[in-house]
Amino acid sequence: MTFFIITTVILLITTAALGYYVYKNQNQSAPTIESESDKKYSEEEFQATLKTKISEVSVNSNLSNSQVTEYKGKIDEKNELVLSKLRLELQDEMNVEERQMRQRILELQENVDRKEGQLDAKLEKIDEERNRIDKVKDDLRDIKVDLLAKRDEVYKKEQEVEAQLSKEMEKISKYTKDEAKTKILEVAKEEMGNELIQWQHKIVENAEDDANTKAREIVAMAVQRCSSEVANEYTITTIKLSGEADKGKLIGKGGRNIQWIEKTLGVELIIDETPEIITISGFSSVRRNIAKKTIEKLLADGRIHPSSIEEMYEKAKAEIAQEIAIAGEEAVNDLGIYDFPAKLVRIIGRLKFRTSYGQNMLRHSTEMAKLAGLLCDEMNDRFPNRAVPIDKMTCIKGALLHDIGKAVDEEMTPKGNHIELGEKICDMFGLDWKIKKCISSHHNEEYSDPEKGFCVEAVLVDACDNISGGRIGARKETAEAYFQRMEGLEKVAEATKGVTKAWIMRGAKEMWVFFDTDKLTPAQMSDATRKIAREISSSVKTPAKIKVIGMYDKRAVEYAA
Repeated sequence: MTFFIITTVILLITTAALGYYVYKNQNQSAPTIESESDKKYSEEEFQATLKTKISEVSVNSNLSNSQVTEYKGKIDEKNELVLSKLRLELQDEMNVEERQMRQRILELQENVDRKEGQLDAKLEKIDEERNRIDKVKDDLRDIKVDLLAKRDEVYKKEQEVEAQLSKEMEKISKYTKDEAKTKILEVAKEEMGNELIQWQHKIVENAEDDANTKAREIVAMAVQRCSSEVANEYTITTIKLSGEADKGKLIGKGGRNIQWIEKTLGVELIIDETPEIITISGFSSVRRNIAKKTIEKLLADGRIHPSSIEEMYEKAKAEIAQEIAIAGEEAVNDLGIYDFPAKLVRIIGRLKFRTSYGQNMLRHSTEMAKLAGLLCDEMNDRFPNRAVPIDKMTCIKGALLHDIGKAVDEEMTPKGNHIELGEKICDMFGLDWKIKKCISSHHNEEYSDPEKGFCVEAVLVDACDNISGGRIGARKETAEAYFQRMEGLEKVAEATKGVTKAWIMRGAKEMWVFFDTDKLTPAQMSDATRKIAREISSSVKTPAKIKVIGMYDKRAVEYAA
């Protein structure tokens, strides 16, 4: 029985020791390293477990204390041996890892030494290349000095040779250098006068053609992007009646109604033999439109007497005022202008009832504003290097307000100049000086301000005015006035000495003047052409510029037998 108990205790101790050995090996092979506190806790736990087992065996067995103590001592000796073996094994593993680490460090040190050697070799090559380049620079510097010295020597020799040749030529020609130059120029002027004039004309024409080509491109790009209707209206206001009886109603008994209408509306009614038509005559276009609307309301109502005339007049006046406000708001909103006062917008709307040469002023102004904005964009795109770009909104506002004086000139007594009135309106609303310059310069072409400088926006507005007012169909002109103007142009040209005939071409945009070759030279023809252009500018009023072209009327005639 005793032998069995001892054997059991030894097996338990051996099993515990083997478990501890396996546990320690697993902890050593793990990637993490346990701290001293973890190791201490594991050994104490093991000892406690071992003591617990021994106590259990002691309780279950009938061994004496001396025997248990003896067995415990043997177990402790075996444990010490196992622990010593484990420590030796751990020490061997640490030594192996240390040797491997040292070997790795040595290999890294060798790599570093090898890289340093390579870098030293490259630095030596770089130093050699730098020295070679410095040597080449020194050689080039020496060569440059030699070449400069040789150049100076050659230049000096050339001057000596030129001076010697000049002396020889003076001896041969018996003229000094200045005398020979003067003589050559005189001969050249006599023999090559016509050629020089042709060259001069060709240079001037080429420069003008280039400038005109660029200007046409810019204007064409702007015009083709601006779609607007032909704003042409008649200035006569007429009303179509439903029958001849309406004329009698308007006249009234003893002419009472027509007198009251004319007195109240401020216009004159022309009732003649024209069937079912009456004409309203008045200086103010706004009053004419109010009168037209009033008479239409009276005829529609059927009651025509002084009280109804005044009632319909007030209604028509309110409707026209509303139309004026709406027209002004539509114009500024269409152009993207949102900072004009309401009173100025209403003044702009009055242009709806104002015409010039049959052209509606509001449509003309809005069309000009759109063209001015497009031209401004084209100019800024074509010339991006300008110090100060052209202000697009200033161009639009200046074009819209360029004829704003015509909105109020009919109300003035006597009628005022629309440019001066436009300037006063600008001052009244505190508008920018460039907008005021656009108004004042679109007729006199004075684009510079003495204090503020040149206003390029005014130039664009003036160009847009010529485009909008000068295009075909924009304005009405009687045939008689047109033929009188053309006849005046031809008379100016034909009255010039040496002119055989003059033709108006290309819709009165050009005048072809033919000169007699027997009476004038090419140089005199150029002077006569300039004289004709100046006389046309000063004596004949034209809506657009006219290009005067001088031509030789020369013929070569031969006969064949």
